[in-house]
Amino acid sequence: MSAAKSSSIPGVALAIAIAIAAYELHAVPVPPFSIGDPARHPIDAMLIAIVLGMLVRNTVGLPAPCTAGVRLCVTKLMALGIVLMGARLDFFEVVKTSGTALIVSVICVAVALGMTVWLCRRLGVAPKLGLLIGVGTAICGGTAIAVVAPVIEAEESETAFAIATVTLFGMVAVFVLPLLGTALGMSQLEFGVWAGTSVHQTPQVIATGFAYGPAAGDTATIVKLVRVLLLAPVAVGLGVWYAQEKRRRQIAHVTKIGKLRTLFPPFILGFVGLALANTLSLLPDFTLHLRDSVAWEAQELRVVTAKLATTCSTFVLTVAMAGVGLGVHLRGVARTGLGALYVGLMSAVILAVFSYALLQVVL
Repeated sequence: MSAAKSSSIPGVALAIAIAIAAYELHAVPVPPFSIGDPARHPIDAMLIAIVLGMLVRNTVGLPAPCTAGVRLCVTKLMALGIVLMGARLDFFEVVKTSGTALIVSVICVAVALGMTVWLCRRLGVAPKLGLLIGVGTAICGGTAIAVVAPVIEAEESETAFAIATVTLFGMVAVFVLPLLGTALGMSQLEFGVWAGTSVHQTPQVIATGFAYGPAAGDTATIVKLVRVLLLAPVAVGLGVWYAQEKRRRQIAHVTKIGKLRTLFPPFILGFVGLALANTLSLLPDFTLHLRDSVAWEAQELRVVTAKLATTCSTFVLTVAMAGVGLGVHLRGVARTGLGALYVGLMSAVILAVFSYALLQVVL
């Protein structure tokens, strides 16, 4: 084993331990970690991993032998998790779901991103942090932030702050939106579309929808899946934009060979490629025939490759987020100021209000 690989083991092991602890906390059977019956878990494990990582870094500190492994988690494992996440997308789902939901989702994503960027300029918030909050609010919370952060070369502190901000206001929406929907007399269909287009993370959308009713929960889930499909084009578009900005400011010289890698980072190409493979049913399903052994009984085990890749991506990204947390100094986050938090709040409110107003027109 090379010295470089062996030096990465302590940091990776620490991040994995934090990710496992985050999953355990994520499923604790008490509110707010678990709500409703059957139980739903609105606080994402990735956020918990960041918080735990930050606690370790800012209390006991990060041991020097762990530094290389933590960096590997933030770079290499992050990229791997993003690629694997492509297996959850099926572009044909757009055809199967409501065209109205797609139109509303596209408009809401565009408005949320545009308003967030505008607010950041007005309040003097760092552009990269504003973009992360914008995509997290507009598309799918921490997952979107995890995908976009390496595309625009965001700092670990910006990634952590964006995920924490988006998760916080998404959690507020879980409890506030059902109350508002009842007060406004919204139907199950109306509320489901509203929740699906305005709540941030997928678990939060599901929790919000089913808190209003089963029909609203089903609708919210479908609309949210349509919204998640917009992650790929948005991530690629931001990659192209950021590469052009770098060239314009002459931050880096880009050769003809390097140009394609700059416009389309390899992990984004892998993400889109795996999504296309899943869409075209190119990911195989197979059955493992297990014989009797000391570890298991004889059985046939069905393996769905897309589901396996999705499960692995979630865990790998959680490990990467633990690495992000381990790299964050709270003093650096404090310097971010209240401006970014205000941007997150205003973005969430604007998205919810605009989505509601749009639904009154199209439904």
